[in-house]
Amino acid sequence: MSKSFFNSRRNFIKLASSMAISPLLTLPSSKVFAADKPNLRCLICIDTYGLPDDKREEYFIRSMSGDYALQAEDLGSTLQPLAAYVNNMLIPSNISVHSRSVTSDSATHHYLSTHTLTGSSALIETREAQSNIAIQHASVDVRIGQYLHNDYGLASSRTYDHLFFTDYSERNATTFCYNENGIQKRSIAGAQTVRDSLFSKDSNESADQSLNTVTNSSHLNAFSLVKERLNKLSGNIANTNTSEVVTAYKESMESISREWNLKSSSTITMPDELLDVQNNQGEGDITNMFKNIYHAFKFDLVSCVTYAFGGENINQQRHSFLYNEEEHDDPELQTLLKKNLHASSHRTDDVADKVHEVVRTYQAQELATLLDRLSETEDTDGNMILDNTVVFFTSQMSNNTHKTDLYPYFIIAGKNTNLQGGFHYDCQGNSNNDLLTTLAQGLTLPDNSFGGHNRYGDYQSSLNNGPIKKMLKS
Repeated sequence: MSKSFFNSRRNFIKLASSMAISPLLTLPSSKVFAADKPNLRCLICIDTYGLPDDKREEYFIRSMSGDYALQAEDLGSTLQPLAAYVNNMLIPSNISVHSRSVTSDSATHHYLSTHTLTGSSALIETREAQSNIAIQHASVDVRIGQYLHNDYGLASSRTYDHLFFTDYSERNATTFCYNENGIQKRSIAGAQTVRDSLFSKDSNESADQSLNTVTNSSHLNAFSLVKERLNKLSGNIANTNTSEVVTAYKESMESISREWNLKSSSTITMPDELLDVQNNQGEGDITNMFKNIYHAFKFDLVSCVTYAFGGENINQQRHSFLYNEEEHDDPELQTLLKKNLHASSHRTDDVADKVHEVVRTYQAQELATLLDRLSETEDTDGNMILDNTVVFFTSQMSNNTHKTDLYPYFIIAGKNTNLQGGFHYDCQGNSNNDLLTTLAQGLTLPDNSFGGHNRYGDYQSSLNNGPIKKMLKS
């Protein structure tokens, strides 16, 4: 076989190999590599203050006892805006946040927020830093984001595994989100900053998270994996002709990797409805934050988003715009709504309770608008985005007085997830760790436990019973 013939044939094989996988460059990659696999993603919403225990039947769910199929009339006032999604809804009641008491953490905000998504003690004492304190794992949102991001590889064009959004930044007390090394993740604070992080190069606050400066690691990892497997394959092939094919395929993959990286570094055009979005340091701005989240999912930029209303630890939003004189007719309620929400958090009177009902109802209304949009927007796999999405709505305490049991949880689960919607679940005997495990398995993660460590790294086995199987389809 002459050298010129060899080179000519190799060039032909390289060209053919490149053409064979060229749909990567022209079509959404999930339709090429994962047509049989839903393009799953997750949104976690956290409100600081919960709801008063003695008004749960009025505000949240008609009964916290027993398992039963949900009907719209079972939903309390703060959930009524989501009635159209009752068949997608899971409401788990009577779950114990036992991790806080077992680990002897206090009921201050920075501890409570940590247990919400980790089921373990805080990484550090944010008021008295201690370097020997460490979380042993990522928080559930970061864990979900990393798994979905890496699991899909070429099946997704996502740049980010996880992003943490909030309205106000508390730089000395960042909580909720930890990476696999136990390091607290920074937030992106403010609707405009979030927008710029996703769609432009001009955000100073989060330039390190700009779409245009982050390498699409999942694609690089996927190509590296293909090359590694082909290297192993090449060493075991005796037939010279087959080896030539493998070598040519490797070179074509490297070429496509370079082209893919050029494509992934380009700027996505900012949607028109986000052009006028600005950071709002006063009244609540959930509307614009949910617009950002919608477009992050629409453009398939991220696997998991955590949105902490009003601040990383404490909801500092003001809500005077929610006061309706004809409906409310209560000057004291109006006064409280003009203050940030923390002003009502330690009161237990009827007016303070009403503030939380009004604010939580507003949050549900805004979430319903987001769900409507996700249900009408096609995903990269041909489903609607909502079909592939899980929304987990939680708190960092059960009610305003820093209680840590009976959190008002609810989940909205798309049909392609592993969560069985349309039911209230009585989860007596289960811990928050079990719920986090269930959430993970609902998004196809293999985790059989979650969290359960104290501040010194000791594992508390009593906190993990495994997933709550009745909430799962399989």
